[in-house]
Amino acid sequence: MLAAKDENSANGQSGSQRKLATVSFSVTNSHMRLLRFVKRADLAIAMSVAIIVAGVSIHLRIEQYRFRRQAERLLSDVRELELEKADAARVRFVVRKWGFEEWRGPPTPCTEDDCMYRFQLVRKTALGRTFTDPFASGGPATVAVEWLGLRPTVVQAWLQIRANALGSVFFSLDTAGRGCNGQGGLGCTLMGHVGTKRRGSSWSAYDQADINLKHSLLHPDYLVGTFPALFNVDTGGSPTVVIWAEFSSDANTADVSRLMQFDLSCLTRFRSCKERHLLPTVWAQSAEDTRESPKSLTCTPELSKRVAQLADAIVVARPKSVELSSPPYDGRAPQLRDLEMVNVIRKPEYPRRLALPNVDVDVAGPEMMTPADTGSAIRASQEYVFLLQYRSNPNIGWWALYPSGALSFNDASLAMVREAAAKPAD
Repeated sequence: MLAAKDENSANGQSGSQRKLATVSFSVTNSHMRLLRFVKRADLAIAMSVAIIVAGVSIHLRIEQYRFRRQAERLLSDVRELELEKADAARVRFVVRKWGFEEWRGPPTPCTEDDCMYRFQLVRKTALGRTFTDPFASGGPATVAVEWLGLRPTVVQAWLQIRANALGSVFFSLDTAGRGCNGQGGLGCTLMGHVGTKRRGSSWSAYDQADINLKHSLLHPDYLVGTFPALFNVDTGGSPTVVIWAEFSSDANTADVSRLMQFDLSCLTRFRSCKERHLLPTVWAQSAEDTRESPKSLTCTPELSKRVAQLADAIVVARPKSVELSSPPYDGRAPQLRDLEMVNVIRKPEYPRRLALPNVDVDVAGPEMMTPADTGSAIRASQEYVFLLQYRSNPNIGWWALYPSGALSFNDASLAMVREAAAKPAD
């Protein structure tokens, strides 16, 4: 009987263990099913997000291609006007086709034979200004925009009618790019500017006076260049590279055609462009000009004639001192301070730039303080003829003296500069 009791007790313990094992197995199964459910849910969410992002990216890239085609058609129309030297009727047809607006203030209203027109092309998007502003300062948002295929871009075109014919054209494209810091990073703006120098107006203020002069000796009818800049400094700064070309009304059609070749694939490439891609012909020409231009200039009366044609302003002035002061900041040249204006022979395009009785003028070196026609250094309190360039960057503007830009005040110099003022380097 005692053996039977022990057997019953053993059977009871074995049954309890089986029940515990069954419960444990059930709990384990439930936990595994929950884990599988969570994994499947995560996978489904990840796939849904990927599909949504891919769909958004495809949609945005399609829209970007449409925008690129618009920009290509606008560029084609502007180029054809310049190449054809179109008449006023043809210009007005393009103005109506695209919806250009008159760009004149009340003091100088448009007339039948003299008017400036402006058109701006931007992406129409509901995502806000961030995605149409090319002046980004980098960061995660810039990387996201790049990956989605967006290229925040602003395209502008300007047309001028003058004397009942095409006076000038200008086409610019500002877009997000990479490599402004020389390391290929994002957060960079590329600005391509190409256009006609308006007759009687100043040549580009982008480059230094000596560089403009050296390059103009290679090809008098156009100038090209590149330079770095920093926009929106008050909000952290957007590193920028400007690639530009400017041609006179006498430039031949072959030069105009090649200088106006924008690579608009920069708006739709998988990776945004570097500075050399946006205007490849201008970039290559600028590099060639740097190699081929003279390393130094010898001041001669003949060179002074060319300078007088290029100069933005020709003035008779009296230096109070001939000592050059320190540059106002890094990157600028020493200055000839308080140059007293006596007479203005060629007024600048915007006369208020010489409205003050005294101006400070950047002088690249002391050798430029010797008039080319006499070889004797200038002296304080005496009158001389100065050939000046107006320089500017996004923040300020200033005056600079051209090489061979100081002349003695005599009848021969006055006759030469007055002839140049009547026939500028157009």
